[in-house]
Amino acid sequence: MIRITGGTLRGRTLSQAVPPGVRPTAARMREALFSMIGQDLTGWSLLDAFGGMGLFSFEAWSRGAAPVTTVEKSRRTADQLRVEAGRLGVPLDLRVDDAQRILSAPSEGWDLIFLDPPYAEDPLPWASLAAPRTRRLLVVEHRADRELPAAIGPLLLDRRRAYGEGAVSLFRPPA
Repeated sequence: MIRITGGTLRGRTLSQAVPPGVRPTAARMREALFSMIGQDLTGWSLLDAFGGMGLFSFEAWSRGAAPVTTVEKSRRTADQLRVEAGRLGVPLDLRVDDAQRILSAPSEGWDLIFLDPPYAEDPLPWASLAAPRTRRLLVVEHRADRELPAAIGPLLLDRRRAYGEGAVSLFRPPA
């Protein structure tokens, strides 16, 4: 059972099985991540570029983030995500599309961008695409054995934490 760890939806569980090829962010990592980001995201817009089960989107919305844009490439997985969002009452801007196309759109930007590309992929090209679109915080989930640089575009590495095989790196604009 996958449970939402905080905010107004804290304790609610997802009703659907993990779709094939989807790697949900572990609860321990999500809790630690929101301890670093903060528990109140009121007024923050979010892009969850690799939606999967929608866990990060649901967690962020539960903590006040809105609007929440979630991108999922697989129509089947997006359909599951849409059902889950409806059941939880989360108003997602769900886009069945490729993250690269969304991140390459010149007019869009978000306060918080969450990237968790497949662990087999190098996260740096994704982070480089997202950096110019990030207003406040870029969060990159990646394999713990991959080091990201101290700066990506205009953003500076704020902190990095490893949790088993996975890690998160947080990048912010200079103060």
